[in-house]
Order: sequence, then C-alpha cells, then structure tokens
Amino acid sequence: MSELPEKTLKIIILGSSEVGKTCILNRYFHNEFKENLLSTIGIDFQTKFFKFDDQKVKANYIDTAGQEKFRAISVNYLKGTDGVILVFDITNKETFDLLETWLKELKDTNKADVSKVLIGNKSDLAKERQVTVEDAQQLADTMKCKYFEASAKSGENITEALDEIARVSYINYTNNELRVDSIVLNKEAKEKKKKSCC
Repeated sequence: MSELPEKTLKIIILGSSEVGKTCILNRYFHNEFKENLLSTIGIDFQTKFFKFDDQKVKANYIDTAGQEKFRAISVNYLKGTDGVILVFDITNKETFDLLETWLKELKDTNKADVSKVLIGNKSDLAKERQVTVEDAQQLADTMKCKYFEASAKSGENITEALDEIARVSYINYTNNELRVDSIVLNKEAKEKKKKSCC
C-alpha cells in the first residue's frame, strides 16, 4: 500500500451540531471516545486507505461544522463529493427533521446521484429515543441507502457504517466511470460511421 493510490474518494459527514459527527470519526480513526470534544469550526479531514477490486483507494473523510453560521463552508465542500454520511441524534427529533435541508443542499450542488449512508447516533441512549427505527429506515429507503443505528461512545456499528460508505462510493464511482467511457465510445463510433457514409 506504499504506492500512490489510483483513486481518491471524497466523503463528507453532515448533520446538525452536537449529533456526534466528530466523535464518530474519532472512534473510527482512533478507537476512542471523548465526552466533551469541541465543536468543529469549519472543516477537518482524516484519511483511510482501502483496496477494492485490487485497486488502491484513498478515502478522505471530511468533518463539517453543524452550526448554521458555518453552513456556507460545509455546502461548498459538497461539490464533487463521492459519498455522504448523514448523521442525526436518535434522542433529538429536530436533528432528524433537519436532514431534509442537507439532502436539498446535496441535490442542488451535485449533478450525479451521490452514495450515502444514514447513521442514527447515540444508540447507547435508546431509552431516550425520539426517532423510531421505522422512521429512520423509511428515510434510508427513500435515499436508497443503508441505515445504521450506531454509538460513537460504545463503538457500535461505527466501523461498519464508515467502511460501507467507502465501499458504495467506490462502486458508484466505478459505475459512473464505465458509463462515461461507454458514452465516449458510442459517440466515437457514431462519428466514425458518419465519416464512412460520406
């Protein structure tokens, strides 16, 4: 894995302030949980390397600020993203409802369909739940993605969810690349046919 990767994936994590986005990444990359992490200001990112189909892939996981005053910065990073992790707090229904705003921003800034996963964080506080599993799964079905109930505190489903977004982002990227190649080949074939007719 020492050689330069052939593909870099841009994966962004979105959600309201204090849903645990930074804690999720901290658990994933460092296998630790810090109760009182400071809120992200602007943007931060960490990198993980994968191997898919014998191809080396570098995935940049971009952490975004959830506060409204930093929204313009976060939205700017949505352009050209390969994958999105949408996070809400299962004990705070408002954070779930606000995902619709992020989905609209995502649709407005990306022409192609972007790979997604949905994470309901703080499953360790299930007794204080305000969002049902059924409602979360329904949203995931609408987005055509997987839903994970997870806990940055316990580590439950964190690795599974963040590995999954890298996997589906790579598949989507590969399929789009094949589609573009097919369009180019068809165009060249048509032009060649026109020339031969003349």
